[in-house]
Amino acid sequence: MKIYLIVIALILSGVTSCTVEHHRESDRRALINLTTRDWDENILVGDLDACVDSYTDNAVRIQDGKTLTGKDEIRTMLSSFRPGFTVSTVENKVEDLWISGDLASVRGTFTGSWVNKEWGDTLWTVGTWLDVCERQDDGTWKMVFTMASELR
Repeated sequence: MKIYLIVIALILSGVTSCTVEHHRESDRRALINLTTRDWDENILVGDLDACVDSYTDNAVRIQDGKTLTGKDEIRTMLSSFRPGFTVSTVENKVEDLWISGDLASVRGTFTGSWVNKEWGDTLWTVGTWLDVCERQDDGTWKMVFTMASELR
């Protein structure tokens, strides 16, 4: 009888660990999409509302030394970023991802180019970023803190 209980406990332990691992993998994919693929697509088409909606209401973003608090300030910064230029390319790459319960950090690099509307000149940039994300009540992830800095 004891051996059956041990076998059942091991089976249940294996099922539980597979389920936890499955959630971690789906969380990893969701976080990578949030901070790279979805962000890049929204920036390229100029959907700033979708970019801002990826943040919590009280999120903080530090961008090149400026601290922005809340969605309104983040929206203002994104809409006034590089006046006279339009985004032509952007690519964010995840370098590191860490999940602990309902919090996660995602760190990466970005490259991008902006074209001057009047002259057609292209401005190239590279940089780094770090997002701290929080799982919401509905299971989705949103950014609560972002720090981004251009390196050139």
